[in-house]
Amino acid sequence: MKKRKLTMSMSGVSNRGALVIGCSLLVIGYSAFLHAVEPLPLSTSYWKDSSFQKSFNGSYRIEARIEPNVSTEERGLLVEVQGLMEKGDRKTALSKVKGSKLTVKSAALKFNLGNLLFEEGEMEEAIKAYEEALVMYPSFRRAHRNLAMAQVREGELKDALEHLIEAMRLGDADGATYGLLGYCRLQRGEWASALQAYRMAQLSQPETAEWKAGVAQCLQSLNARDEAVAMLDEVIRQRPEEASYASLQASILIELGRQEEAVKALELPRRLGRLDGEGLLLLADLHLRGQRSEDARLVVDEAFALEEKPGTDRVASVIASAMMIEEWELARVLVEKASPEEGEVPRVLRLAGARLKIESKSAPEEGAEELAALLKEDPTDGAALMALGRFEGNAGDSGKAELLFERATAVTDYAADAWVEVARLRVDQQRYGAALEAVERALEIRPGGELEAYRDALTNLVNASR
Repeated sequence: MKKRKLTMSMSGVSNRGALVIGCSLLVIGYSAFLHAVEPLPLSTSYWKDSSFQKSFNGSYRIEARIEPNVSTEERGLLVEVQGLMEKGDRKTALSKVKGSKLTVKSAALKFNLGNLLFEEGEMEEAIKAYEEALVMYPSFRRAHRNLAMAQVREGELKDALEHLIEAMRLGDADGATYGLLGYCRLQRGEWASALQAYRMAQLSQPETAEWKAGVAQCLQSLNARDEAVAMLDEVIRQRPEEASYASLQASILIELGRQEEAVKALELPRRLGRLDGEGLLLLADLHLRGQRSEDARLVVDEAFALEEKPGTDRVASVIASAMMIEEWELARVLVEKASPEEGEVPRVLRLAGARLKIESKSAPEEGAEELAALLKEDPTDGAALMALGRFEGNAGDSGKAELLFERATAVTDYAADAWVEVARLRVDQQRYGAALEAVERALEIRPGGELEAYRDALTNLVNASR
């Protein structure tokens, strides 16, 4: 009688563990999105911002102490160019500098040529001109700084970082230099260094939205999320038309468990028609998690009505949320909308479609065959191994299920969940000692939480059965 009572108690723990496992697997796509959010690109608005314009235009001024000497002839040409610039005639100014024989051997004129090309949007030519200026005069501080600016525009961040550091070594303390240094550090995942640089930039350019947004992204990654949300409130008030800031804030609010606030953060850019497909599907995901299926359907339709469709990873996350609350039809529609009319269907959508057929019970055998096909292509696909293992387990083939879960334990992102699934199967077979070993393996990877209680219950059962 005692053993039967313990077995029943263990069955309850097993069910609770299964529930925890099931939920964790369903939200893999969702949580992965949150942790994989890439740093925001520098806003195109920055290059038109008054703080940048002030910094850049100041670079036309000659600083004799740290700059190359300028001959009388060179100075005359620069004065002429400055006059043309004041009249807004950049094209004539550019033509004069390009066509002058003086420019060939003058670092100062090469630098000004780079500036004019930069303003005309000819970044490759501007970079070339700045580099030629630095060959002639390696300690040309403004050339280092402006070359870095052009390289940031072109996405050449590694090279830009080197020139920003050199400009600062030569004495540059401009807010734009510090801000772009923070941006380069941020893109490298160097959160603490980026935060320091952004805060230095804010000393002289406190209202620049890009530096505030950079601070917020650093704070998010340094687990100061409440402060990050507050900083983004300021940014959004300055730039309500740029939806990327609202999407970033929403992602942080989700991490804080403040999902309804995340919905509100996304609604303003949605009403303004600024939210892209990714942002709209994030909003749909939130509606599903709030049990607002009709709202989610409307937002999904909006997302796929856009010219630029949302990415498949984001679609997969919403499919997982729809399946979690058994909104099978919406999940099916998402798979259909995201799949190309011609060509190969992305793997993540094939996986979602297979799971949908199994979990909705619309075509479970067909779904299992599709999972097997995916595993034939990639035997290390953790998601497919877990899904097929659950299918085999529910179908009564515990041996095949355990083999699949054991294979999944070799896949880092799925190892802990796979070990718990192995433990659950072994409990169902009353192999309690082996189940305890599996739970211990899971706890090595992911300590704490429900697994601690699961292990304690198993330990008591093993001890009692001896």
